[in-house]
Amino acid sequence: MKLHQHFILLLAFGIATAQATEPVPPVAAEVVAAAERGEPESQFQVARACLRGEGVPKDVNKAYHLMKAAAEQGHADAMGGLGYFYSVGGVVATDEKLAADWFRKGAAKGSAKAQLNLGKLLLADKAGSDGADLEKQHAEGVQWIKQAADQGLADAGLAYGNILYFGDHGVARDYAQAAPYLTSAAEHGLAEAQNCLGVMHEYGLGMPKNVAAAEPLYRQAALKGSAKAQSNLGAILNPRNENHEIRIEALAWLMIASSLREITAVKMLKDVTPGLDKSDLEAATQRVPELQKLIDVH
Repeated sequence: MKLHQHFILLLAFGIATAQATEPVPPVAAEVVAAAERGEPESQFQVARACLRGEGVPKDVNKAYHLMKAAAEQGHADAMGGLGYFYSVGGVVATDEKLAADWFRKGAAKGSAKAQLNLGKLLLADKAGSDGADLEKQHAEGVQWIKQAADQGLADAGLAYGNILYFGDHGVARDYAQAAPYLTSAAEHGLAEAQNCLGVMHEYGLGMPKNVAAAEPLYRQAALKGSAKAQSNLGAILNPRNENHEIRIEALAWLMIASSLREITAVKMLKDVTPGLDKSDLEAATQRVPELQKLIDVH
């Protein structure tokens, strides 16, 4: 399983992976004033806010021009941010080679987000390499992602942890080495990492087997909407559990995951349904909307 099957290109300059749950305060007037004076860090901050529409009116064109001004002054994260604009197009024409060039400039100056996005372009063969040695290119991509992960960037920890977990891009599968990266990403609230770490705990992959530790990880990811985690949570709770309440919850999670066409949940429901009491199925069906409300909150 290749990395670019797991990930889409992240915004290269720090847009959160989870939506804000509280209103964002206006960008400080002194920051706006400093950006207008040409101070690169303030230009970067205001550019990011303009792109998000957080604390200032959303204005993608203004975001681009401020990001470009900061990047041209050598601001590392702004260099990565400018790469983002060229990678997605819209304000400017899409140009993956130019995007890679700016990501590389930011990466070389230490921007973890630029390092991550450069690594992803290299692994997805979208860096404008024009037939370069792909093995060498992928090895470079992995190293950039590792550098970003080692700086503590959660999304990079997930990316590099998955490379080690699946043994992708010429890297030997190593669950033990994957564990700390996925643990860090899970602690930052990334659902995919939480689910993956839950699997590692449940089956003892790269760590001692600990089924009890797997359940809360699956639950955290399930409440964020991860169909795989919902399926895994339903399975670990066990739709044949002797405890009625747990059995009903297990079935409900499997129903939710199955509605999202998660293949394992679909198969498990098909296998267990014939032996279940009709009242259990009815109770689980009634529980589904209650759980879905909890998912919506998260």
